[in-house]
Amino acid sequence: MEPIRPGQLDENISSANVTFEDTGEVRTLATRTKSASHFFDRFAVGEDEIQLRLDWSDLDCNGQPMLDADFIDRETGKHRALRGKRRDAHHTASLPGEGRCYVWAFEGLSRKFSVTVVWLAFVVETVNATDFCSAEVIRATDRKTES
Repeated sequence: MEPIRPGQLDENISSANVTFEDTGEVRTLATRTKSASHFFDRFAVGEDEIQLRLDWSDLDCNGQPMLDADFIDRETGKHRALRGKRRDAHHTASLPGEGRCYVWAFEGLSRKFSVTVVWLAFVVETVNATDFCSAEVIRATDRKTES
């Protein structure tokens, strides 16, 4: 698979759904204009609000989109610097041999989930037709007219 550039996501993928292993809950991931990511709903962990996203422009070693985590200060709404434990939880690769299955962990919270994708396929068809016909020409002979 090739990376998907920002702004080309809606040309390649119809939808993406996440299924959380612990609850069985299924959610549709959101997209944003001019982005190459699918976005999860935000959730709180400690003093951080977490925004997980699948980055289709950055494929992991398994050929799947990298799972990125953005950390937002719940009081100010500003993105936090990626240092220490936040840096470790910022990039998460998919599990080897399990497709788009991930385990994201931060500050004692760990969630395993899988992502299913509905791809768009473009098909170009060319139709060629061949026909064969034959004709036989029969010359009329002079007929004598009856008097």
